[in-house]
Amino acid sequence: MTAARGPRVHVIGISPGARELPPEARSAALGAALLAGVPRHLALAPEFGGERWSLEGEGRLAALAGRLAADPELQAAVLASGDPGFFGFAATVLRRLPPGEVRVWPAVSSMQLAFARAGEPWSGARFASLHGRPLEELAPVLGARRVGVFTDSRNTPARIARFLEEAGWGGREMVVAEDLGLPTERVTRGPCEGFLAWSGSDLNVVVLLGPGDDPRPLGPGLPDEGFAHSRGLLTKAEVRAVALGLLRLPRAGVFWDVGAGSGSVAVEACLLAPGLRAYAVEKSAEGIAHVRENRRRFRTAGLVPVHGEAPGALSGLPDPDAVFLGGSGGRLGELLDAAFGRLRSGGTLVTAAVLLDTLGETVGWARARGLEPDVTQVSCARSRPVAGRLRLEPLNPVSLLRFVRAAERGT
Repeated sequence: MTAARGPRVHVIGISPGARELPPEARSAALGAALLAGVPRHLALAPEFGGERWSLEGEGRLAALAGRLAADPELQAAVLASGDPGFFGFAATVLRRLPPGEVRVWPAVSSMQLAFARAGEPWSGARFASLHGRPLEELAPVLGARRVGVFTDSRNTPARIARFLEEAGWGGREMVVAEDLGLPTERVTRGPCEGFLAWSGSDLNVVVLLGPGDDPRPLGPGLPDEGFAHSRGLLTKAEVRAVALGLLRLPRAGVFWDVGAGSGSVAVEACLLAPGLRAYAVEKSAEGIAHVRENRRRFRTAGLVPVHGEAPGALSGLPDPDAVFLGGSGGRLGELLDAAFGRLRSGGTLVTAAVLLDTLGETVGWARARGLEPDVTQVSCARSRPVAGRLRLEPLNPVSLLRFVRAAERGT
C-alpha cells in the first residue's frame, strides 16, 4: 500500500463580490503550475507567475477537464464562483479524476445569497441551471414552492419570464438578484409578467416563488373536455391511458408525439414524467395552436410544440426514447421507418389504428422488417342519459400496436 500524495487539483470557490482570493486557499492557488478561471477571478491573483487558463468561451471548461485528466502530474488551481460543488466545475472534474486528487474549497454561493437577499429559506427549494441548456430544463422543478435558477447571457430573466408565461407558470413571483456582493448589487421582486422587458447585468440569478404545492392533475386518462381541441381531434381519454401505459415512458429522456393533434398524449406524458422532453409534432396551424394552449393550460413546460409535417419535421429533433404515432396523413410507412429508425436502444414505439386498413398496413410493415407487433385493442363505452336513465354508448375501437427496439449490448 502506498500513501496518498494529496490533492493536485484545487477547485476554489470565490464568494460573490470578493476582492481577493480566499485566505485559506491562497497558498494552494499561488503554488499551482496552472491557474484557471474567468478573467475577473484571474485578476484576483496578479502575482501568479505560472500558466493562466481563461475559462471564458464555449468548451473551455471541458477542455480544461480533459487536460487535467490527461496530465496526472499537473498541479492546478481552478477559481470558480461560489460553491463549486453546487452546479459548478467540481462535478465536472470529479467525473474525470479520482476524488483523492481533487480538493474543493467552497464559498458562499450566489444562489445562497440570493435567497438570503429575498428573505426566503432555501431548504426544500429545487434548482436548475440554464448555463448552455434549453429553457425546458426548468420543467422538472417548477412544481416546487421555491425554485432557484442559474442563468446565462442567453437565458436571461426576460427570456425565462416569457417562457414561464407561455408554459402556464406566469402566476409565479420572480426575484432577480444582480451583481451580488458588488456596489452595483440590485435585487428586484415582482410578478413574472413584470420582467418580460427586463434588462440588466449578466451576473444574475433568479428565484421563483409559488403560493403552494404543484396544482397540476395527474393521469393517465385526463378528461377530454379539459383539453383544447377541435372536431374531436384528440386521443380519447381511455385510449390515451392505455397508450401511455404501453409506452413505458422513462422518467427523463425524449418523447415524440407525432401527428399530435391537440397534443393530449404529450401533455400527459409530461405530467407523468416531468423530466421528459416531449416534442409534439403537428402539421396544421389550428392543431399547433391547440398544442400551445394545452401546454399553457396544463403547465407542461417540458412540452415543445413542433409545427411541421413528419417525417421531414423530425429531422432536427433529438433521438427519442419513446414515440407515439397518432396520425399518419397517408404516409404511414414513411413515418414508421423514420420514427422506428431513430428510436434509441430499448425504446418503445406505439401507433394507433382506427381503420382496419391501417391495422393491416402496420402489421404488414412490421413483418416485412422481421418485427412482430404487440397489439392491444381498446373497446369501451361511456354512459349517456336517455329519458332520465342511462345507456352505454360505445366508442370506436382503437388498436394500439407496440414495437420495442432491441436493446444493444452494453446498454
